[in-house]
Amino acid sequence: MAKVVVNEGESIESAVKRFRRQCENEGILQDLKEKQFYKKPSLERKLKHEKALKRLKRKMKKERRLGIA
Repeated sequence: MAKVVVNEGESIESAVKRFRRQCENEGILQDLKEKQFYKKPSLERKLKHEKALKRLKRKMKKERRLGIA
């Protein structure tokens, strides 16, 4: 849970900026967007598989560029 204590002499804008950064780092907004609508289990499996393929392709492309494989 993101929590920000506003220090004495600190502007509200900088405190809000720190709060937003903490939320982004913790993935709160991303999690909220994912859970906003129901996804069927079959769709979740499909998306998980596609994400894994994308990650694998990215890794292979990086290895080819570096000449590892």
